[in-house]
Amino acid sequence: MSNIKTFSSCTSELKNIRGFVIDACRDFPFSEGKVNEIVLAVDEACANVIRHGYHMSSKGCLELVISSHDDHALFVIKDVCSQITDKQLTPTENDLCKPGGLGLCLIHYVAEKVRLIPHKGKGNWLELTVKFK
Repeated sequence: MSNIKTFSSCTSELKNIRGFVIDACRDFPFSEGKVNEIVLAVDEACANVIRHGYHMSSKGCLELVISSHDDHALFVIKDVCSQITDKQLTPTENDLCKPGGLGLCLIHYVAEKVRLIPHKGKGNWLELTVKFK
């Protein structure tokens, strides 16, 4: 089962993205607390795309694909921004209050696996794997 939806790269869409994630998670065996963590992690990842990938331009789009597998859910955020590197997704250890600190730590804390897939010369697919426990 997959849920797929496209959103504009506008911060006002983050509320709709959170609602989409909550609705999709109703079909998964996650506790309410875990759903809240997932919503925060996906929101943070999408906000990063809007802020750093699209530079706050509302002319771009994000596609969110949420699917269920045997032992995990997969959350894939697709964009057509300039490609980034795994290093840019690695949380800094110096100061969590600096930009790039807390949000990335949150994403890596919530998801058991965070994988960046550069897509066909332009764009990125960010996969967050969250196991059913």
